[in-house]
Amino acid sequence: MNRSIAFKTFVPSGYGSFAEQVDELQAYLLAWLSAEKLATAALLHTRVYLTDAANQWNVLKASDLYVSVLEKGAVGYVEQPLLCGAKVALLVTASTCGEWVKSGSPDCLFCEHDGLTYLFHTVRLAADEAKGLDSEAQMRLAFEKHGALLDRKGWNLADNCLRTWIYVRDVDRNYAGVVTGRNKTFAEAGLTRETHYIASTGIEGNADNAEALVSVDFLTVSGLEPGKISYLQAPEYLNPTYEYGVAFERATAVDFPTGRYIFISGTASIDKHGECVHRGDVLTQAGRAFLNIERLLEAGGAGLQDLQYILVYLRDISDRERVASYLSLRFPSLPFLLLQARVCRPEWLIEVEGVAVANH
Repeated sequence: MNRSIAFKTFVPSGYGSFAEQVDELQAYLLAWLSAEKLATAALLHTRVYLTDAANQWNVLKASDLYVSVLEKGAVGYVEQPLLCGAKVALLVTASTCGEWVKSGSPDCLFCEHDGLTYLFHTVRLAADEAKGLDSEAQMRLAFEKHGALLDRKGWNLADNCLRTWIYVRDVDRNYAGVVTGRNKTFAEAGLTRETHYIASTGIEGNADNAEALVSVDFLTVSGLEPGKISYLQAPEYLNPTYEYGVAFERATAVDFPTGRYIFISGTASIDKHGECVHRGDVLTQAGRAFLNIERLLEAGGAGLQDLQYILVYLRDISDRERVASYLSLRFPSLPFLLLQARVCRPEWLIEVEGVAVANH
């Protein structure tokens, strides 16, 4: 299949200073683009993973990597420490064929291609606008910012938003407010259990200021024909999210002109009753999480072999070596990032998300 999108992770050796690791990433990224015969203009979106956003994000933005390369596309960031020991890593989405017409800025970029318009929108609340707002209010504000942008284009949340990534400071304390804020926003937008929700990850992650309790990345598209989006379930393995009071889709399949892309939401060791299984055992929880993902992919006509990358979030840093070994043995050729990020329920030791591409 002629895929128009490629996903790639880049991780430095982890031994140098932050500036040295940024330079190393730039060399790796440029070498990959050259090997693939792609220009920097092929970059569509990059998410930067940092160990200390308050001290690193502005340095990264002033770097040659950002100014000369990354800002050719959309750019977002999150503080989620890498468990390989590096200070910074990249998850890159790039175009591998055809011309894309871009407009906007790195935090709000419109990309037109093959009759479709994609919007990569990053909402990071500044300290002055977040100050005094709890996580529910900040969740509402983030969606309001995105909704205002959609209104100006004649789009809406229900018809056009494909995927969200919600990062929560101190998730054990603030996730309940995020859930309430999202539930209220979705109800107002006509997103219900009878219609559909949006694929999502809700996970621990920080912005560059302590006032921001909530950060959100949005992937939105316009121009898809009716029937091109489907919402995947695996009811014998994991239950609908509304049964325990949250509002997101387990997985969303989108039939683009070049193939079916399946967006797997953050998935944990959960059963068909919404209960955590294999409490206290991270490797067995990992196995159940991937079983759930496998069944969701099967519902969309794909399999684990169609995954393009995965992000793996661990609650406990001490589990990193065992999980890294597990991933390397089970998925020897699959790009992944192993990140420290508490999952929204304390009993979940691991959560996994990813994107798969299959013929359709």
